[in-house]
Amino acid sequence: MVALGFGANVGDAAHTIARAVREIETRGIGRRVAVSSLWRTPPWGRLDQPDFLNACALYETSLAPRALLVALKRIEADLGRTAGERWGPRALDIDILLYGDERFDDPDLVIPHRELLHRAFVLAPLAEICGDRQIVGMKIADALMRVDRAGLSIMHRGDGWIGREGGTTAMGETIELICKDGVKISAYRARPDGKPKGGMVVLQEIFGVNHHIRAVADKYAAAGYLAIAPALFDRVEKGVELGYDMEDRPRAMDLRGRTKIDETLTDVAAAIEAAKAGGNVGVVGYCWGGTLAYAAAARLPGVTAAVGYYGGGIVGMAAERPRTPLMLHFGERDKHIPLSDVEKIRAAQPEVPVFVYAADHGFNCDERESYDAAAAAEAELRTMEFFAAELK
Repeated sequence: MVALGFGANVGDAAHTIARAVREIETRGIGRRVAVSSLWRTPPWGRLDQPDFLNACALYETSLAPRALLVALKRIEADLGRTAGERWGPRALDIDILLYGDERFDDPDLVIPHRELLHRAFVLAPLAEICGDRQIVGMKIADALMRVDRAGLSIMHRGDGWIGREGGTTAMGETIELICKDGVKISAYRARPDGKPKGGMVVLQEIFGVNHHIRAVADKYAAAGYLAIAPALFDRVEKGVELGYDMEDRPRAMDLRGRTKIDETLTDVAAAIEAAKAGGNVGVVGYCWGGTLAYAAAARLPGVTAAVGYYGGGIVGMAAERPRTPLMLHFGERDKHIPLSDVEKIRAAQPEVPVFVYAADHGFNCDERESYDAAAAAEAELRTMEFFAAELK
């Protein structure tokens, strides 16, 4: 029995890891015996990079350790792994953690993995599937209790996230929404484990329903909400999924400029209807989506509560009174939204809690250079507590 560790933080990490777990069996490398939950973990070594997704799995294999290593490296390469700096961002990392009771200590292969007992991002998922296994006289579950576990969270509990070969992972799926005017748009839907405690509409930035927005939806699903992220560019161009570099920004701005607010809110209304299957509906939006979250709170029925992050267009509609409880987050270093605009919003809607952080625009997005972990964590805590209180 071998134990393997999987990690990634580049691209659609959840999809890549799920595919890697399946590929090992598909290619005849080993027979899958157990798979952990999918974990979100803080970066190790180099901290200025997005969080990782991590998982562990047990396999039965007939391959010798070195042959297994070669096969796993081939999967890494096939799924996008390229040479990079130590502890840097990874499209995919597969480590041999354990190989039965055998020990190896070669320059390019050490089993058990030399850092195994010190890394919470490995121990946490591994403890789920073989917590009683002993390494150097210590159970894996006990070793986990001895390391710093700060920042670890389960993104999807159980093994359903690995999905099926050729299909989507069980964390989320693309669905079709039919809007009131008959237009059909796509949306990303992420379901919670068990009965939802509410519905959550996640409104995109100007970069489409990309990896980050899907990860946000997944996080709300992990928190117990039925999350729906509508593709708000579908009326202009379908399948838009952009990154955060300067090359994609002009296209993002052009797409945003070609949308019409009334049509976009019709799309948001369709997402709200879909989210009602989870119960009372919250709306959370980022950047352009933050502005739309305010508009939804002021203009659309079916919204129980809303939260907007750094919505630059909010000041232009601040005279409109929200119909539902609303919370807003801004960054004091935001070059797109001056603090004078934030003060105008406060003056126009004094009952709305407005929080300002020592951060830049986009501080919640861990794929942007402007990501601020402290501000994101504080805003997320306030947001989750707000929705928990309002959607019950």
